[in-house]
Amino acid sequence: MTEDTRDGVGYWAPQCPAGAHDDPGFRRDHFDPLSETLTRGRYVRVAGEMAQSCPVTHTDGYKAGIWTVSGYEEIQDVHRAEGTAFSAFPVLLQDLGNTRPVIPMESDPPLHRQYKQIIAPPLSRSAQAAREPAYREVTRTLLDAVLPHGRAELFGQFCTPLAAHSLMEAMGVPGPDRGRLAELAVSLVRGEGADGAAAAEVYDFFGGLAAQRRRAPGEDIVSLLCAATVDDRPLTETEILDYCMILLPAGFETTASTMSFLFLLLAERPDVAERLRAEPARIPDAIEELMRYATPTRSHTRTVTADCVIGGRELRTGERVYLNWAGANHDPRTFPRPDEIDLDRRPNRHMAFGFGSHVCVGMHPARAEMKVALEEALAAMDDLRLTDPADVVETIGTTWAISHLPVTFTPLR
Repeated sequence: MTEDTRDGVGYWAPQCPAGAHDDPGFRRDHFDPLSETLTRGRYVRVAGEMAQSCPVTHTDGYKAGIWTVSGYEEIQDVHRAEGTAFSAFPVLLQDLGNTRPVIPMESDPPLHRQYKQIIAPPLSRSAQAAREPAYREVTRTLLDAVLPHGRAELFGQFCTPLAAHSLMEAMGVPGPDRGRLAELAVSLVRGEGADGAAAAEVYDFFGGLAAQRRRAPGEDIVSLLCAATVDDRPLTETEILDYCMILLPAGFETTASTMSFLFLLLAERPDVAERLRAEPARIPDAIEELMRYATPTRSHTRTVTADCVIGGRELRTGERVYLNWAGANHDPRTFPRPDEIDLDRRPNRHMAFGFGSHVCVGMHPARAEMKVALEEALAAMDDLRLTDPADVVETIGTTWAISHLPVTFTPLR
């Protein structure tokens, strides 16, 4: 990898070889979605090729084997059959450590909708628009800490604390506890919680917080959960803790990871950065296109609950299905020239937030945070560049991240 990153190509280099995954026969039968050969943008290239050549295929590259669905229309078909032919449990390729479905992500229709609606109001588009001034204040504080130095490690010094603060504030987590919960969120989303220790610590923390909120309710998400009803009954303690358990990594780590990819691409595409600096009104569109292009949250999984046919292939009850959203976002049948960043792309119905009933409930907070982050960073930093592509660290998981992103820049204030 070191030789590749010093050849003038930069870090994001989808055209670089991806080992055995460059062979069509190999990826059709042996695709490994967690292969280290698929970093540096290779994943999205290979996934797009799979969407075109083998949109539905059974691969044995990960553990006992799994159906891999990469085509845009084929993934839509799976999502539309959720609750009838597919279950969201378990939702991750890696073992999250839980023995029962965690709500709301691993719940199925029709109950799934009721669970999502509990926290929908504070996460709505209008509610998040009202939160923008608070996000902007935190963002400027983080930028003020790095601007005098002309360099920063953006994932650790900017993306992570911004996303963590926003989620923890929404959930009502006290400041002193936020650092440890952020560590646990990263552990869970990276599939490092198979022994259950991280999950147990999260449950213990939110059990205590829920007890406090029952005595003294606030306007935070944990208070909403404690007061909520589903099917005309209050949520059980287990349901409340399960909800908090999944919100933590889904609402914080995924946003930080996505933001890290946006800054990587801007650092390597000064033309895009310059256009957005000159036309900040284009930033929301740019976020959608950059998310489609990089697709940091690359998949969830489903379990077949009734024999069915997807893309001409017969899937049997009990089999697992890997929804390759990066493939869908690079499917040339849906996105012309999918390997290009096109800020004028219309329409842009990408799957970076999923699709259908399980589309990410936190998509509006994520968009609001990323919009403010890009607006403020581009206004404060000129000539944003990677310090050295060889120093970039990409972390593999269901959600991928540029988990070490050292950059240099010229302060503008």
